[in-house]
Amino acid sequence: MATALGYGAVGSCAAIRAGLARPQELAGLQVGDGEGGSRPITGLPVSEFAEGFFLAGAWIRLAAGSLDDLRHATEWPPASDALFWSRTGLIALTPRIDEARFGWSLEQRPRALMEDFVRPLLSLQRLPVPAEHLHVTDSGHCGLAVALREVRRQLSERGLERVILVAADSYVDAPSLEWMDGQGRLKQPRRPVGLIPGQAGACLLVEAEGAARARGASWSIQASGESSTASPGGRRAASELGRTLAESLLQVLRAARVPMPYHGSLVLDLNGEEWKSAAWGHAQVHLREHVDFEHCLLRVPAESLGEVGVASAAVGAGVAISDLLRSADMTASAVVCSLSDAGEASAVLFQQLREP
Repeated sequence: MATALGYGAVGSCAAIRAGLARPQELAGLQVGDGEGGSRPITGLPVSEFAEGFFLAGAWIRLAAGSLDDLRHATEWPPASDALFWSRTGLIALTPRIDEARFGWSLEQRPRALMEDFVRPLLSLQRLPVPAEHLHVTDSGHCGLAVALREVRRQLSERGLERVILVAADSYVDAPSLEWMDGQGRLKQPRRPVGLIPGQAGACLLVEAEGAARARGASWSIQASGESSTASPGGRRAASELGRTLAESLLQVLRAARVPMPYHGSLVLDLNGEEWKSAAWGHAQVHLREHVDFEHCLLRVPAESLGEVGVASAAVGAGVAISDLLRSADMTASAVVCSLSDAGEASAVLFQQLREP
């Protein structure tokens, strides 16, 4: 990871568990202070990491930082190892393209995401992933669930042994701040209910079990189920979105035959916006017979990092895995729940299944 709390997953997750936050004033936008004056928006940037970059430029910096951390943790072989990299894919998780925020039309989207983000990132990191093994999903907050389905397809149908998932997003640049302010989504003195902008990069290495063993991986976390339900036409009512999230969560629990009522970790992408809180409240109503909320461990990374967009699910996965590795229960599980601006809900289940 590369987050406002550290340039690595271990430190970032520890700081999130401790409830730390490092808010700063952002220079990109002035808003009214409710008393006739103005003041900068408060946000949670990755200090001195992507400063001066915006949109795809900031994504590249954040994604590169997270890939550096992953490279250090996994000690993957150098670019000269042709066999390793010929069996490796990469999926980039990007924000859902909104022309008002990015200035890209839908027709420009495929070229812009690949040419302005993915290829420069690979060049900067010197990753020799074959072009035919590159994939982009611009599914926003629910992109992790979509990407894991694509990983399963690539591992089973294309003969790959591993896929790197990389997500990066920034809400602290001027175009994004103006876009959110225009939608009335920013938390500020005259609007106490809203999101605090942040930025982050996060990535995961997903491997076939045989490849992980051959590489000498010391522990195993299995992503055993995922679900995403879309609603054409934009955001839905909180009651409908909450019911869809509950259905997604139950689907992954039942598919993995997790004992009910569930009492593991729940990682939520609540960000201070009322519509997300209301949807989660409705989801709890539908889940009360299936989830033992009193004995669940709740994690809300946005309390420490702010709204990090498409990176939120990948950050949530890191938090979930960190919890599992700290658990003495080797059958423990964690669910990452996501709600997107476009009216989608997803749930991804992580389980630790073997002794390290």
